[in-house]
Amino acid sequence: MPHRPPRRLSRVTHIARCTLPTSSGIPDIERRNLVEIERLNQRGGRMLSIVDLVEAGTISVEMAALCRVMVLGGTSWLTGAVPGGAGKTTVMAALFGFLPPGEPIITVSGPGVTREAAAGDVPAPATMLVHELGAGRWFGYLWGRDAADFLGLTRTGLRCVSCLHADDPDQTEGALRGQGVADDDLARIGLQLYIHVSGGWGGAVRRVCSLHCRLGGRLVTAYRWRQGEDAFERLVPREELAALVAAEQGTWPDAVESLWRAGEQVIERLQSEGVCLFEDVRRAFLADGPDSTAHMGQ
Repeated sequence: MPHRPPRRLSRVTHIARCTLPTSSGIPDIERRNLVEIERLNQRGGRMLSIVDLVEAGTISVEMAALCRVMVLGGTSWLTGAVPGGAGKTTVMAALFGFLPPGEPIITVSGPGVTREAAAGDVPAPATMLVHELGAGRWFGYLWGRDAADFLGLTRTGLRCVSCLHADDPDQTEGALRGQGVADDDLARIGLQLYIHVSGGWGGAVRRVCSLHCRLGGRLVTAYRWRQGEDAFERLVPREELAALVAAEQGTWPDAVESLWRAGEQVIERLQSEGVCLFEDVRRAFLADGPDSTAHMGQ
């Protein structure tokens, strides 16, 4: 038989599979992820962590810890807000601090990356990141058929993460269906967060005004922000919510509750210690996460 040269790995495959020795306590794949996260930085300064957002009142500890449970379970997520500068990119990026250890983030810079991933050049688990689902010629933006193809990657077991200009799930579904996104692909987006912003740039108040989880085949509104009281309200009893998440993830409610509480404890400890830099928060979750997450993404 004639000699067949080995198949050349695509760029995205190389990124997903490359592992090097650790430095500064963070594996190389994590340092690569930090580079991809930093490319989302639109506001200048440093990227904000989930601890920063809790401290700012953008999200509660309980809500953030539930997001961690969902992210560790493999869900895709979207964040949304109609106004520019509301913080949808910041909230989207902060949730990367909850990724399972060793899961790479791959920025979809254009439809070619989507095609490579769809062809199997990106082994799961991996997170495919689009900076925004919207019309525009900026880096990492996709719209139209390209956006639909991107969200279709969830069929292959890849995680898809992005944000868009929408204030609620109805606006999101209307906008994405208009671009040809299939209902089944929408149904694989398990977490949606929408941000409200008020006030000017100098004193803007940003809040996650609603948090939605897809559980049992339907989108459940788990939390809403009550603007008058500036307070977050859980709309589903915690025990029921844990049971729904457990059924979705194929585990026990007690396991979900344990993971949920562990996330709360880590965030509260970091707050008390004044730890908020994204890299330090990520390192804390890698080091202090419960043993039950060790099988995810390794």
